[in-house]
Amino acid sequence: MRSTDSEIVGYPRVVQILDSLPALVGYVDLDLRIVYANKLIEEWYQRPLSELVGMQLKTLFSAEHYQTVEGLLGQVLAGKEVNEEREIQYPDGETRQVNLNYIPDSSNGQVLGYFFLVQDVSERNRAQDALRAINAELDRRILDATAELGHRNQELSKENRAREESEERYRIVSELMSDLIYVYDVDENGAMRLVWHTGRLSQEFGPGIDASDFRFWRPITHEDDLHILDKRIETLMSNKSSIDEFRVIDAKGNVRWLRIYGRPQFDRALDRVTRIIVAAQDITEAREAQDALDQQRKRLHHALDSMSDGFMLFDAEHRLVEFNQQVVEMFPQSGQAIEQGKTFREIIATSVNAGEVISDEIGPERWIEERLNSFPNVGEVHDIELSGGRWIRSTDRETADGGVVSIRTDITDGKQSEAQRQKNEAELAHVLRRASMGEMASALAHELSQPLAVIVNYANGLLRRLDTEQHPPADLDTALAQIRDAGTRSKDIISHVRDFVSRRQPPSQKESFQAIVQDVFQLLHSLIKQHNVRAEMRFPDGGADVLVSRIEIEQVMFNLLKNSIDSFALSGTKPPLIEVLVKPVNDRFYEVLVKDNGPGIDDSIADDIFKPYVTNKLTGLGMGLSISQTIIEGHGGRLRLVDTDEPGCCFRFTLLRYQHD
Repeated sequence: MRSTDSEIVGYPRVVQILDSLPALVGYVDLDLRIVYANKLIEEWYQRPLSELVGMQLKTLFSAEHYQTVEGLLGQVLAGKEVNEEREIQYPDGETRQVNLNYIPDSSNGQVLGYFFLVQDVSERNRAQDALRAINAELDRRILDATAELGHRNQELSKENRAREESEERYRIVSELMSDLIYVYDVDENGAMRLVWHTGRLSQEFGPGIDASDFRFWRPITHEDDLHILDKRIETLMSNKSSIDEFRVIDAKGNVRWLRIYGRPQFDRALDRVTRIIVAAQDITEAREAQDALDQQRKRLHHALDSMSDGFMLFDAEHRLVEFNQQVVEMFPQSGQAIEQGKTFREIIATSVNAGEVISDEIGPERWIEERLNSFPNVGEVHDIELSGGRWIRSTDRETADGGVVSIRTDITDGKQSEAQRQKNEAELAHVLRRASMGEMASALAHELSQPLAVIVNYANGLLRRLDTEQHPPADLDTALAQIRDAGTRSKDIISHVRDFVSRRQPPSQKESFQAIVQDVFQLLHSLIKQHNVRAEMRFPDGGADVLVSRIEIEQVMFNLLKNSIDSFALSGTKPPLIEVLVKPVNDRFYEVLVKDNGPGIDDSIADDIFKPYVTNKLTGLGMGLSISQTIIEGHGGRLRLVDTDEPGCCFRFTLLRYQHD
């Protein structure tokens, strides 16, 4: 038995009620030892009352917590009542707002100890002003009670004095706890009889209400909520606690919302519920505020759903907070998976993995990572290609609290118009190109074809003749083979010039990209040797077979490598390095990186480097990169200038992998 249980013998009901209250209630003596505490302190400190009673606070509290309340304890032991709100950490680690009420217990001017009440007020901010008024009233009541107790100390026995003190403690606690507190006894027939309440029922709901019967709630309960009341009674009688919210009609005819906490007490000997303890809070203001907020949210959703653009709002952790129906309709395959709480990564990954976002060039994983890296680049516009030929433009804006507003606009019509414009421009450019270059290229091809054919024929004849000689010069054999190869290649180049001018598409076939690169390096051998360039190549195991027009891809590699060598000659980079890196992106594409450690591309022309007549060199027309990009796009890829943290220049493009049978 707790020490104070002996002081309130004959009042087990008071002890039971105190143990049922959702607050820490107790008494501490002058030596800061716990003399009495209700049942909740066991849950709070996860220790039995038998261990807690008699324990000093300095032993019970952590050093940090004791340091925070040591000043308060000094005040109350000096005879000063302390009442304040502060944030404290619950034993489960959660930080909550609590009201600390320390009331000194004095006799003949001497402090004997103090009462304490610790109540969670996190959800009762609305009652702060009322609590201040109650605390002021308590000061007066406690002083009166202390004076009364001092007077009765001469007349009453120790047992009677303890009983009066217990009743006063409980009265104070009951008035502090909630709007309404009441207790019913339940007989063997299930009938309920009110045995105690705060006295405020008649004040709240008017005279004439028979609070002695549990059924007094029914006449004042809103007719639409009667089923909640019936279910609540059923729950309590089955020995289960309940928390319910329903509407009642007060004495003035006003509709009010109550939150009702009910806890049954079960007698194991009788095998039934014998008592029900209930606390009620008026939450009308909170519900009205929530209803107003819900109405605002509905108006907001109506406004968002009326937008023609898709709308998404993310918090500072990039989790979806709000969105409209339009953004769902923009993604018919994955839109239904868009929901509040999902991260930006989860949303875009769902669309990409569903095949709605076109990512063949770089693959789904890289596409997702690149989009995440650019989110949110505030103000940056992202054009996203979707399946079915659709395009979406995404624009991000940062909010004041660190969130992101993402607007999705369907720009399919604009993209189609742009594609048509580019097609028209390409047609015009081709006409102009043919007008300016056609005759010259055709004449050149005609004039060169004949002598080159003669060179090739004579070289082959000489090689056949040398095969019959006994001791032909070794270097003559090699020289003639080179003449033949050079002549053959010249014919191929002339043929390609004709195709280029006539827009005839060269056939694509299986080629070893490693062999293409090696051949181009061989063509540039003299320049590489002249400038002491170190060339490195890295290919996948087994090589990289691609589906291309060999001569066109050789032209692209020649332009890129020649540009790097020319930049070394101008900058004097030491030691000059060129790297060609090839790796698979997915089962359809290879990625090619051409890197050097030269001076790089001047920032003033970086955005226009693929336009005709734009060059970083002192000589040349500036057509090489423009033609190279046209060739790569014709192969289903895209040539890009890559921004890296390393010095030099880096170009990236993709090529179709040859699919082996």
